[in-house]
Amino acid sequence: MIGDLLFQFAEWLRSTFLNDLAFWLETTALSQWIVTNFWAIPAIQVFHISALAALFGSALMINLKVLGIGGSGASYADTAKRFVPWMNWGFVVLLISGLGLIVGEPIRELPNPIFWVKMILIVITLPISLLFNARVARVEASGALTGSYKFGAALLIVLWCSIMFGGRWIAYAPV
Repeated sequence: MIGDLLFQFAEWLRSTFLNDLAFWLETTALSQWIVTNFWAIPAIQVFHISALAALFGSALMINLKVLGIGGSGASYADTAKRFVPWMNWGFVVLLISGLGLIVGEPIRELPNPIFWVKMILIVITLPISLLFNARVARVEASGALTGSYKFGAALLIVLWCSIMFGGRWIAYAPV
């Protein structure tokens, strides 16, 4: 069922402007430079994966603190203060390196349904994560975190893991 849904999504993507955009982007000077320098894609991937490790590791530490399993005796606010900058900078580097990967391999990325599922998950997860962090910091100051916050933390961990899985799956999805 999910395979059929992804196939239909892929067929729809092929009928949009994304194919034309991908073919045009592939002819740009930057894309040609990335392709002709065999080290460029692996180098960009190193930055991308390192930034992902920073972002996910930070999100994991923050959410594990909400679940009561992470960190020492530091408060949630202290934990968030320590790790949110890593999330922010990780996201900036992910955005820049992700754009580099798209420019370098537009035909592999833009018409790929898994790429778009990943992008949708990012658009959903990032603001939820930021709002969740702010709300938990306010609630923790006034009392104990309830089960709904623990569920939210677990859900955010699952969403971030899904994003990483989607990023890895892009390479294996038929385009």
